[in-house]
Amino acid sequence: MLISSDKQAPSRSNAITGLPFSDLRVLDVSQGLAGPYCGMLLAQYGANVVKLEPPEGDWSRGIGTRHGSHSAIDLMANRGKQSIAVDLKNKASLAMVKRIAAQCDVVIESYRPGIAARLGIGYADIAQLKPDVIYVSVSGYGQSGDKSGLPATDTVMQGFSGMMSLNPDGEGKPRGLGFLAVDTLTALYAFQAVSVALYARRGGAGGKHLDISLMQATAAALTPKIIEASLEGQAPQAINVPAGGYRTHDGWLAITLSKEAHYGALCKATGRPDLASDPRFASFQLRASHARHLQAELGAVLAQRGTQEWLDIFQTHGVVASRINTLTDWLHDPHVMATGTAPLTQDQDRAFHFPVTPGIAAPAADDPRARWPDLGTDAARVLHDFGFSEQEVDALRADGAFVQAN
Repeated sequence: MLISSDKQAPSRSNAITGLPFSDLRVLDVSQGLAGPYCGMLLAQYGANVVKLEPPEGDWSRGIGTRHGSHSAIDLMANRGKQSIAVDLKNKASLAMVKRIAAQCDVVIESYRPGIAARLGIGYADIAQLKPDVIYVSVSGYGQSGDKSGLPATDTVMQGFSGMMSLNPDGEGKPRGLGFLAVDTLTALYAFQAVSVALYARRGGAGGKHLDISLMQATAAALTPKIIEASLEGQAPQAINVPAGGYRTHDGWLAITLSKEAHYGALCKATGRPDLASDPRFASFQLRASHARHLQAELGAVLAQRGTQEWLDIFQTHGVVASRINTLTDWLHDPHVMATGTAPLTQDQDRAFHFPVTPGIAAPAADDPRARWPDLGTDAARVLHDFGFSEQEVDALRADGAFVQAN
């Protein structure tokens, strides 16, 4: 089990108080990243989150390079939870899970629509046990509609949503983003929706079934581009030419513009005041029509000096720019290190950087939020926390209601 010190992680029933969700219990039946990351955020704000996994474990544990029983995605999505591994087709397991769910404020699932109900843990099943439950269904296309039953992943949704078309290579080929942007966005929208629903419940609104889809989350994030497409047609113009990435003599620069004054400053800083006075480039809209020519002109100038030299010049002229880093470059940036944005987390035989959750301090080493559960390691502890007696736990173990941890 990964922890931030050599001490045994305490039970969530003894969690540090003072966090906004410290009185909440959450049953997280989701897998992958979108649903689990929502659950992880709830845990970081104090909730007691029980991670319900199939006997083989959440499939995210096996994506990419494995570090013990974890992958990078699993580490991102499941910090601060407790794991119990069950086969929901086992009647004893299902009864046990329902007893846990009946005591939870939030339930998160990410099955394709209809599967949770067939397993006996759909919204109607849980709401009958816990009428004021906030039940979150995370899916690809939503709980209704022609495509609702289709599988969808981050990559599939990047393609379906039009996101890839907004990120073409030099030859116009659509490209996906190199990280799980859609899943992360979906998790953030889910966390927001859960938080609002919990607040409304405090005012007497009762329980709620939240339908959170990768499709709607991506569309919400792409709102400006969708507005442009609906107003301007199939291929809306770029909004801030000549913003973009440029090669320097020894690296790369990212340059952006958010107002007309930035364009004038860029032309002056690069020694090309003629580009500022050229009528073809007199506004954002006109520059968009001549983007390729303008970017080539500036690119030729920028390639003549080093990245840091340009950054020094740009700072003097008020140009908004940054070095284009690798992730390793970023981790070693003095500002990142000074602000503690991605502190080093240590366990018995490895150390890795884990970014802080914005808005809340990183948990201390002995905080239960600072641990990662191995598959099924918390079953007995979870059951005791939810009121199962020692005799009941022994009986459930004998019935194979939960998988024994190795």
